[in-house]
Amino acid sequence: MGQPKMHQIQTGQVFLAHPLLEDSQFQRSVILLVDHDDQGTMGFVLNETTALHLTDALQGEWPKLPLFIGGPVGQDTLFYLHKRPDLIPDSVEIGTDLYWGGDFASMKTALQNQHISAHEIRFFVGYAGWSADQLKQELDEGSWAILPHHTTDFFAQPQELYAHLLRHLPEKIRMWSHAPRRAFLN
Repeated sequence: MGQPKMHQIQTGQVFLAHPLLEDSQFQRSVILLVDHDDQGTMGFVLNETTALHLTDALQGEWPKLPLFIGGPVGQDTLFYLHKRPDLIPDSVEIGTDLYWGGDFASMKTALQNQHISAHEIRFFVGYAGWSADQLKQELDEGSWAILPHHTTDFFAQPQELYAHLLRHLPEKIRMWSHAPRRAFLN
């Protein structure tokens, strides 16, 4: 057996599921890593939409913005990515012009006053999480490909995001994108 591959996992990276990944929760997923340390990794699925809106999840006056499924963990918790740290203090920078969380009351006020547009913020229910070495193992297995941060428009149309990002992968992986989602059943 060869030596295990060395993967440099970092906050702000985008992970693209291998087209043949059989895990139904992550098939053809695009995941943005928002936190990584020796305890584990956390990210949000960028291309899993719901029929729900922010008004369905929160009480009070909110704009009718879509809710996304960030992952299978903590689906009773709301998270948000945004481009407006000037309006949302205490945000965590994840990459160039991209932030996670921040002061909830400030975010709400900025949304209600229409100072933040739908193209500057995205809301998620739940997140994707991995234990300390779990993501490294999945990378070694070939379940994920790491894409450079700059290749992704995090607020693009989610239905098209996976197909759009496949072009950044080697041909030997892209060729599997035409396989049925449940290729193992054929």
